Amino acid sequence: DAFERLAGIQNAQVGIITLADDLDINTVTEIFIRINSKGVTLSSADFAMSKISSHGMYGSNLRKLIDYFCHMARHPQAYDDISANDKAFADSGLMERIAWLRNDTSDLYDPEYTDVIRIAGLRGFGRGRMASLVSLLSGRDFETRSFSEELAVQSFETLENALLEIVNQYNFQQFVLTVKSAGFTQAKMITSKNALNFAYALFIRLRAEKQMTDGEIKSVVRRWFVMSMLTGRASGSFETQFEVDMRRIGELGVANYLDQIERGQLTDGFWEIELPSSMNTTSIRSPYFSVFLAAQVHKQAKGFLSKHITVGQMMEESGDIHHLVPKNYLMKSGVTDRTQYNQIANFALTETPINIGIKDSVPAAYLGRVRTQIEDGKLSLGEINSLEELQKSFAENAVPLTLEETTAANYQEFLANRRATMAEYIRDYYFSL
Repeated sequence: DAFERLAGIQNAQVGIITLADDLDINTVTEIFIRINSKGVTLSSADFAMSKISSHGMYGSNLRKLIDYFCHMARHPQAYDDISANDKAFADSGLMERIAWLRNDTSDLYDPEYTDVIRIAGLRGFGRGRMASLVSLLSGRDFETRSFSEELAVQSFETLENALLEIVNQYNFQQFVLTVKSAGFTQAKMITSKNALNFAYALFIRLRAEKQMTDGEIKSVVRRWFVMSMLTGRASGSFETQFEVDMRRIGELGVANYLDQIERGQLTDGFWEIELPSSMNTTSIRSPYFSVFLAAQVHKQAKGFLSKHITVGQMMEESGDIHHLVPKNYLMKSGVTDRTQYNQIANFALTETPINIGIKDSVPAAYLGRVRTQIEDGKLSLGEINSLEELQKSFAENAVPLTLEETTAANYQEFLANRRATMAEYIRDYYFSL
């Protein structure tokens, strides 16, 4: 019976869909995605990968370069398995381009293949849309709307050059260091992978152009990345925005274009009204709270009521997100809406023992303990033992001095003041980059 069922394969019906050769790439992409929508949903990036693979052994090796780079970024130990089991790729010369990943321990930026393809499209072709990249790899001439094998070959060469820049050890590690130098030291702080992708494409483009010093490049990339996080530039219809940005950078130069964006969007109105309004949220994954924490890491700020432990150290090891006006106190006082007591403007990173010591105390009570220990020298809450240190802790955590007088009755006023103070803190940080 088993053999008869096996032999029946020759009679199985296989559906074949033939597409007209004059269909535009957007239609083909849509058909590809719809057909493969069952099971594991495929994306336009998968279509791009299939197009790359279809270009013979050359394309197959480029696809493997993307796959293996992304895999080894997460699992460096995979190097030995790939080397032993994929001799064709190992002998292609591409394996040695990513061999450095076997000793890589950073997990700040571990791109997916979708990210790598997007960066390659931006760097190599100035294109943000996957469909446009597939068209170029198919040999499309966007001016004449025709296709030629010669253009396809040129596009694959451009793709390879872009990929080699992306996987280059110096480029990648210097970019990661640039992001870390902006205060983003943990992967959980990066709420927009697309913003990071564009920043990397910009970084390798500026390095290749050799028109700016290393310091100038890093300063521009840091500011561009943070600007993108704050303004949501890499969300929504970001593919179109990315193409516009790459074109304008080519026309004006990145420094002039960034200055134009800053003067147009990062105005006084943004810092004083729009940003504080946007921080009316409970999400600790919001880009605004992430940028605020990055600003604290960048400025080497101590945790709230800490004398020695920095925010950066707590981000790496152990620290609590503390309610400046304790949650249980607010709830007992009638503020029972979590969208109010869990506002990010009510949060500060604090050492766990300090957080436990504060517990449900009203601000006047726990800050009163700190003032008492400043006077008598007997440590009761944390290690702060001078008025200057207490004032510095307030400043480094963008906490208004009015916290000590804050109760449930004037809690909303405190939140408004804290948002404004945090926005000012972020502003100073941004322009220091």
